Amino acid sequence: MLRSFFVGSFLCCLAHATCAQTPYHHDYFNQKLLNSATQGQKDSVKWAEPKKATVLALVLPGAGQIYNKKYWKAGVVYAGFGGLMYMWKYNTDSLKKYQDIYVSKLDTSKIDLAPKRSEASIKSDRDFHRRYRDISLLGFVGLYALQAIDANVDAHLKEFKVNKELSLKLTPEIYSTRHNMGYYNGFTLTMKF
Repeated sequence: MLRSFFVGSFLCCLAHATCAQTPYHHDYFNQKLLNSATQGQKDSVKWAEPKKATVLALVLPGAGQIYNKKYWKAGVVYAGFGGLMYMWKYNTDSLKKYQDIYVSKLDTSKIDLAPKRSEASIKSDRDFHRRYRDISLLGFVGLYALQAIDANVDAHLKEFKVNKELSLKLTPEIYSTRHNMGYYNGFTLTMKF
């Protein structure tokens, strides 16, 4: 009995799966014929090539965004690299300065450059600037990777079209009735696309 139930369920699912694969519209076969007839012709719309955008972004940061005609994103990339360069330069110079002060503090034969500061506070400042110099280098690598990924994804999404009539509507239903349900309270979520 249980065995026949599972066999029947399996056959039902199999039949449903094969029916689900059939097209719903009668224009499906006409569209297939049209696509096969125009397969040799090129599309009149020129889409961005994701591979080219990625290679451009890897060769010159921001070039992939310019290729995708997202000029404001290229500006963000250049501003990010400029900020990271400033951060790296500032922290490198400060690290060198505090390293020299720390060495002069340890070496008693040299002139003490910071007589009122302790060795621990100078060492703390030196380590602080070393840490942020290293973070700025990691930021370079991260921004470089992110801008290349962004150029690739943006080029892929050029072909993605969103219907202008896409909407989602949430409607409350208070004391509504439905067949075989009676009265109920709830919400109806309607998606239009």
